[in-house]
Amino acid sequence: MNRPKRRKLMLVALFASVALIAAACSSSSSDSEVIDFAEIQSSDFEFTVDANGVAKMNVTTNIDAACSIAWGETDELGTIGTDLDMGGTAHDDHEVLLVGAVPGETYQFRVQGSDADGNLFQSELASFTLPEVPASDESMSGDDDMALHGDNLAEGATVVAVSSVFSDAWSGENAVDGDMSTEWATAGSGDDAFIEIDLGSPQDVIGVEFITRTMGDGTATTTEYTVTVDGGDVFGPFSAGDPSDNRFAEALFAGQVLRFDVVSSTGGNTGAIEVRAFASPGG
Repeated sequence: MNRPKRRKLMLVALFASVALIAAACSSSSSDSEVIDFAEIQSSDFEFTVDANGVAKMNVTTNIDAACSIAWGETDELGTIGTDLDMGGTAHDDHEVLLVGAVPGETYQFRVQGSDADGNLFQSELASFTLPEVPASDESMSGDDDMALHGDNLAEGATVVAVSSVFSDAWSGENAVDGDMSTEWATAGSGDDAFIEIDLGSPQDVIGVEFITRTMGDGTATTTEYTVTVDGGDVFGPFSAGDPSDNRFAEALFAGQVLRFDVVSSTGGNTGAIEVRAFASPGG
């Protein structure tokens, strides 16, 4: 990541985030203060739901901007989702998680944006209906010979150590909370990223998953990882998964403390949406 540029853009986004929240909470603004969002919008608003039920809004703009969406069940809205892209850099490809949105439900929304010159943009009040959760295979790995696994033993595990965290909002605990809308993100650890977790007691494990986070510019994507058990045996490297394909990897071992190490990635603020270790069916 280009740090001098990032510092400049972070200042843009700091102003933008304050301005966007103020705009989202205001029901009226004069034409001289707010410009129609259509002036910078270069794609339709797209609302999607992935196989894990995570809802997102995507839109592209013809300029670099910091954007947010205000949404809710009525035209009073009430919920704000911001696209700060980690450090808050302005960009043209926007993706916002709609935390708490329910697949199949209809919501009112308005999108706001701010550019480097301090111009504020706002869309008209409109509505969207989220699609239902798409049908998926029994096994997210895509391999027909993969046996169905049991419980995720890593959910709720104690995080012993991480290579780094971008901020408290991106802590290692996010990788073991069972929530696909939260992420552990490092402060630029790249291929040196790791997270070590304690399952609480020795457990029999039959397989693992590492669901990578990815930033809008393609960085922060983990492609391969290993798992070290109790500071000894190393399993892998395995291919990292993503929300649409978790890539279950068979790994048979007994252990309590597991360290997931990134082996290869696209660099930057690598991390994970979830790391998982599975018991056998009925185990």
